[in-house]
Amino acid sequence: MKKIYLASFLQPENFGPGRVIAIINTNGGKPKTAVAGVFEPFTPSIDLIETYNKQRSQDGATASQMFVSKYQEQLETFYNDVKQEAQTSGQEISEILPFEDGDTLASWERAEMTNFRKLLAPVLEKMGFEVVLK
Repeated sequence: MKKIYLASFLQPENFGPGRVIAIINTNGGKPKTAVAGVFEPFTPSIDLIETYNKQRSQDGATASQMFVSKYQEQLETFYNDVKQEAQTSGQEISEILPFEDGDTLASWERAEMTNFRKLLAPVLEKMGFEVVLK
């Protein structure tokens, strides 16, 4: 079973030994860490982030609920698509996705802060990965 790390760019001590793959839009600011690319299916859309930021100033709880709902919907749609692809090809989901053992999927929020990696972890586990969430 491939082990995938979920961590913050701000805490490289939590990275796994493999590549670092962004799960954020890197247009707004590049991480100082060398990044092997961005995995778009796990990256919240720019529209979702902008809507969240606008709503957060008015009602943080509603903004959070909206973000969680929309991001989980995005993950579930991707999961269903890749599950179908795996069934059609006779492969495991973990074989189809481009992750290698020890890779880190990174976003900005530190481990002790609220972050969307906590929403991604169970989906990765459902896909057959061992997940280290930091």
